[in-house]
Amino acid sequence: MSATGAARATGAAGWEVAGHGWRWIDYRHVPQDVERAGIARTVATIEHLVGRRPVGWYTGRTSPATRRLVTEEGGFLYDSDDCSDDLPFYLETGGRPHLVVPYSLDANGFKFLIVHGFTTADAMLAYLIDTFDTLHAEGAGRPRRMSISLHSRIIGRPGRIRALDGFLTHLTQRGGAPVTTREQIARH
Repeated sequence: MSATGAARATGAAGWEVAGHGWRWIDYRHVPQDVERAGIARTVATIEHLVGRRPVGWYTGRTSPATRRLVTEEGGFLYDSDDCSDDLPFYLETGGRPHLVVPYSLDANGFKFLIVHGFTTADAMLAYLIDTFDTLHAEGAGRPRRMSISLHSRIIGRPGRIRALDGFLTHLTQRGGAPVTTREQIARH
């Protein structure tokens, strides 16, 4: 399957494709007009390839203007350029409420690529289970949310996918839990 075919299949399957910036650069010292153009180009490209525009945004390497530029672009339900909490929250941006659905770097498949990260599927699986079980216990009296970030090129490797499969099995054995996209959270 071609990359375009894979993008279309992703959209047809209902998977969420969020905007992640045009290039993987640190935007702190990028002129606002360049960042604004990159946001617009990212949106147009995702819409063209996937068949629908993104409703979520996560730059990861933000400038002081990123959130404002994202809201000015319009059409976004949320951004995830925040790691300060687990639960979604609103803040005022451009004179109106803007939803932030926080991102998490701890339960993230990219940790297979960094020193002192996950070295085996078992290590990631143990971490996911420990995180879920702790949040599940805490959630008996108040809301909790676990964010797991996966990248198909990383978790999809034969020696790693077992972590995701094992975690989903654990969820089932514990009686289940809602598994949602950030878009579904934002629409809720």
